[in-house]
Amino acid sequence: MKLDNWLAQRAQSCPDRTALIADGESMTYAELEEEAVHAARRLAAWGVRRGATVAMNMGPGRDKVVLVHALMKTGAVLLPISPKLSPEERARAIESCGVSVDLDDPGKLTQTEADMPLLGEHDMADPHCRILTSGSSGTPHTVTLSYGNHLFSAMGSAFNIGVDPSDRWLCALPMSHISGLSIVMRSVIYGTAMVLQDRFEPAAVADAIERDGANVISLVSTMLLRLLEEGVDLTAPRAILVGGGPVPQSALSEALDRGARVIQTYGLTETCSQVTTLEVAEARRKVGSVGRPLLTSHLRIQGGEILVQGPTVSAGALDADGWLHTGDVGRIDEDGFLYVQGRTDEMIITGGENVIPAEVEDVLVQHPEIVEAAVVGRPDPEWQQAVTAVVVARDGVEVELDEVRSHCEGKLAPYKIPKAVEVVTELPRTPSGKLHRAALLK
Repeated sequence: MKLDNWLAQRAQSCPDRTALIADGESMTYAELEEEAVHAARRLAAWGVRRGATVAMNMGPGRDKVVLVHALMKTGAVLLPISPKLSPEERARAIESCGVSVDLDDPGKLTQTEADMPLLGEHDMADPHCRILTSGSSGTPHTVTLSYGNHLFSAMGSAFNIGVDPSDRWLCALPMSHISGLSIVMRSVIYGTAMVLQDRFEPAAVADAIERDGANVISLVSTMLLRLLEEGVDLTAPRAILVGGGPVPQSALSEALDRGARVIQTYGLTETCSQVTTLEVAEARRKVGSVGRPLLTSHLRIQGGEILVQGPTVSAGALDADGWLHTGDVGRIDEDGFLYVQGRTDEMIITGGENVIPAEVEDVLVQHPEIVEAAVVGRPDPEWQQAVTAVVVARDGVEVELDEVRSHCEGKLAPYKIPKAVEVVTELPRTPSGKLHRAALLK
């Protein structure tokens, strides 16, 4: 099956519709198409050819969106690289992916344009990008995603939260990860606008809602917590998707009480973003759930692990039976709603009992003096692993073990209650904003 170039098609069907708002300026689809064509010809003059893997420093920005579309017109494969990576990490990624062109600075492109035909269509199976996973539980690896993966991901999301031509999807997430890049792709497939910010700031989000009309927002848990702390009015957006790992149920409930249409979502790089997303109508009744599978996605629980199947899944990530083993622990309730409980490799075994960190973390952040919490297992001669709480406390507050244990009594089984507390100024995070649990175990 052939797919038209999405940007070229949108430039024909809705040329005057806003495509992108970034750096204080807006672009129509016709303007974005024109810039992408010129950029594609400059890339070709640089040596970019069909099938080549092109590494690109992917801090957010208008020029980066243009280059993403330009690469599609050349048939090259995008390897977005976070500007937060160290030189050694960047070098390893480039070497492992067989990069043909390293475009570490878009400003290096000259104004010379190659006179060559650009691609007007793609096969569903053609590779679009290679994405480095977040590495939240270990070493990042590369996932290849096709045009078909992006199309079915956009379809699944659309059939869940809906699409309106006037939608403006706010992205303050890294474009080097699927969470941010998928918004670029969905927006052009839908023919809607993307509001792009180069970093997350609560005041900037408030401006995007009020000034730019952002009505769909993607966040990770820490972003939602910051917005609530700063008192940002979140009542206008029709959907606020929160993913990237466990979200404290207390934060979800608080957001809902303030009138925000907050819904949890669950996805992976290997699934081209969303697998499940809670419907807005179910946000209150099923708070804590990440929803039912989106259209074309299928789930099953095997030995406690979440397995996923469907056309959004990277072909290289499937087992012999056609399933993706996510490494995530979860359960499906009687209504078919998924609850993600953590990672199989994060499970703490203490005194012969299994403890899921996210369950303990959700109780800890209900403590009035704890802002954030992570739970890990520390080696212990008696318990095998001792449940240990690593917490960020409110400024100037001392958090004592006895106080934490008292707070957890009655809310958790005795073996789940932390045996130690470590107070830190901040928790380690990956570039995409997920908790970097592996860093706490070093």
